[in-house]
Amino acid sequence: MLFILILIVVIGYLLYKLKIFKEPYTGQISQKIIIMSMIVLFILFLAMKPNFISDYLGEDNDIYNKYLVDAILAGKCNISLEPSEELKNLENPYNPEERQGIEYSFDTAYYNGKYYVYFGVVPAIILFVPYKIITGQYLPTNVGTFLFVILSIITSTILIIQIYKRWFKKIPFQLLLLFIITGFISGMYVWNTWRMWAYELALISGYFFVQLGMVCILMATKDNNKVNLKYLCLSCLSMALAVGCRPTLVLASIILLPFLYTIIKEEKKNKNLTKTLLAIILPYIIVAIPLMGYNYARFGSIFEFGAKYQLTLVDVTNLSDRYQDIPKGLYQYLIQPPRLQAEFPYITIDYSHDGYTANYYNGGMVSGILFLNLSMIGCFFGYAYYKNIKDPILKGMMMNLPIVGIIMCILTVWMGATVQRYVVDFFWMFSILAMICWFLIYENTKKERNKMIIFIIIYILVNISIIINFFGTFLNSEYNYLEWSFPEIYQWLKLFLVI
Repeated sequence: MLFILILIVVIGYLLYKLKIFKEPYTGQISQKIIIMSMIVLFILFLAMKPNFISDYLGEDNDIYNKYLVDAILAGKCNISLEPSEELKNLENPYNPEERQGIEYSFDTAYYNGKYYVYFGVVPAIILFVPYKIITGQYLPTNVGTFLFVILSIITSTILIIQIYKRWFKKIPFQLLLLFIITGFISGMYVWNTWRMWAYELALISGYFFVQLGMVCILMATKDNNKVNLKYLCLSCLSMALAVGCRPTLVLASIILLPFLYTIIKEEKKNKNLTKTLLAIILPYIIVAIPLMGYNYARFGSIFEFGAKYQLTLVDVTNLSDRYQDIPKGLYQYLIQPPRLQAEFPYITIDYSHDGYTANYYNGGMVSGILFLNLSMIGCFFGYAYYKNIKDPILKGMMMNLPIVGIIMCILTVWMGATVQRYVVDFFWMFSILAMICWFLIYENTKKERNKMIIFIIIYILVNISIIINFFGTFLNSEYNYLEWSFPEIYQWLKLFLVI
């Protein structure tokens, strides 16, 4: 432990003292190499984790990469698995107690005597189906998931850099690097690479498209005098595709509103409004119409994606009682501290059902996102400088990010469950907000001594967050694969990290 503390101090000293880190990020080669090295090392770290080649389900039984792909290629909505007669005869097949002892396909959607895949269809259409057509083979779901993980890491890093270059280009490179690290944390990549099946695929692909949409809207509005319609169109298309991965991500498009309002206002002056509106609306229509038709063909409703009919651990057909779960769910998702214990690995996952209704699933939480990224403390102080912001887009983002994030958290509790990996839908919103708030605090600080204190505070907060993530996630994860798959490494870490 002493060695780790010394290492943290040395790295912090170098970050603060070396000229390359003290200067703003200008895109020089040496700075780009540092960022790219961080990305590559993080991807390699994830690739080396246990169970990179998933054995959660064999290929023949994978409802996503095989049965869904086959259904799409055959022009069908339902998959070819046939429900048992016992399941068909149940009064309420969605009640897990009634399904006990009966053969059924877990976590499929069951409706009118047929099985459907309710996991987002977009990754299947753009990746898994083309792979099957070209190669004649089924792309393993874990490979497709990890591909989206890589794309998400790259895209979310670009998003952070774009925000920095747009509004905070005088901030030192050292702080940008720290918030790129918080971007790695808020992507929940460790949790979404434990198993890499359809659950994780839906989450991380939706996250990728939202991040891509944000990057493209920033690119579209980079030139204040002219809107880039290609990037604008791609931004709206990405946000629409995110809904085809995770339906609740429809709310992410609200974050685009400050950009779109400014764009429409300017284009109206330039008498170029028609093309601009088409670039915004058409991508959503192109994605929405097939999705709505697909939903209607399966479940008789254009707004039903199938989650209501899933055969899972709880009965989700009636969510009327779930409203009383929202306060506890918000607490657990947002601000719950990690549960500490005296023994290694010192943090234990909270599976408690206290405060929830009987028909609620708590899949386990290391902590709320505040403790997974303690730099979010800055959100409580950054708004002191909100009135000083002149850019209406930045002001709009600061208003929309927390509002959308909280609403998405509420929907996750009400429609889903409490599971650590689910925070990927909204975690990034609060992380980006924290970065903006700290940058505002730093910009409005005049004395160099106080700026040094701000750097030290952020550096300490980020390192504590890394430690919480490491102990709570890597050593004590939902599936604890490190101990199961590499007991020798686990025991070595236990000896090395013992207090």
